[in-house]
Amino acid sequence: MRHAMERFAVIGHPVAHSLSPKMHAANFASIGFDAEYGKFDVAPDELAAFVAAKRDEGYRGLNITVPHKVAAVALLDHIDESVSLYGACNTMRFEQDGSVSGFNTDVAGFLDCLAAHGFMLEAADVIVLGCGGAGGALAAACVRAGARRVRVAARREASARRLCETLAGIDAGCAEIGIFDMADTLAVREADLIVNATPVGLKPEDPSVLPETAFRPGQFVLDIIPTRHFPPTAAAARRAGAIAVDGLEFLVGQGAKSFELWTGLRADRRAMLEALRR
Repeated sequence: MRHAMERFAVIGHPVAHSLSPKMHAANFASIGFDAEYGKFDVAPDELAAFVAAKRDEGYRGLNITVPHKVAAVALLDHIDESVSLYGACNTMRFEQDGSVSGFNTDVAGFLDCLAAHGFMLEAADVIVLGCGGAGGALAAACVRAGARRVRVAARREASARRLCETLAGIDAGCAEIGIFDMADTLAVREADLIVNATPVGLKPEDPSVLPETAFRPGQFVLDIIPTRHFPPTAAAARRAGAIAVDGLEFLVGQGAKSFELWTGLRADRRAMLEALRR
């Protein structure tokens, strides 16, 4: 008897821009895994009901993206250490007993991406733009990895202040944690690593989060916007001579880890990245 096709999906609001279905389809084809991966736009007030419905429909798992990564934590029956450490969930796995397990694979994707390019977080001066689920998790990862200074920026100062309080509570010996003023472009040039974890770049007409003059040669700039090859912030940094990496590598890193948590199989990261680059 032919087994039922496995089903997965990404949910967000908005989510039309997501390239995750293309990436996962390439992986399924490469390793001969019979599955499908969809995407659903889910409003915040529909999140709990939607997750329960997909569990009841027999889905194996979901990826969670903006703006649901923090709210998703409350829906979990089993919370992985990665969620406890970083306060956000981007991967849900539906267990055979009907319970829901949650994981954070954003940080794994982030660290893999930096390591692939030879960037060391230890003693680095880091600026993280954006204090949402992804930005907060990546800032915490920098502190835990021994960064010398971590500064965060957000549209709402209260969000940045709350994140700084969280980061200050991490016992990792980080020398300095503070709020970064995005208007201070000269200070950007001091940083070793700049991470764009804002939603700016998701829309085709979006500009770079920072002007090209804010970047300098030798800096490492990671723009986690996963919609295209070199979104605006990464493109501006590259023009300025920085070592710029777009969000496609980050997307593959976290997506491959999600697939491995769902299935216990090894993902074909090369096939996933090639599908996105095309």
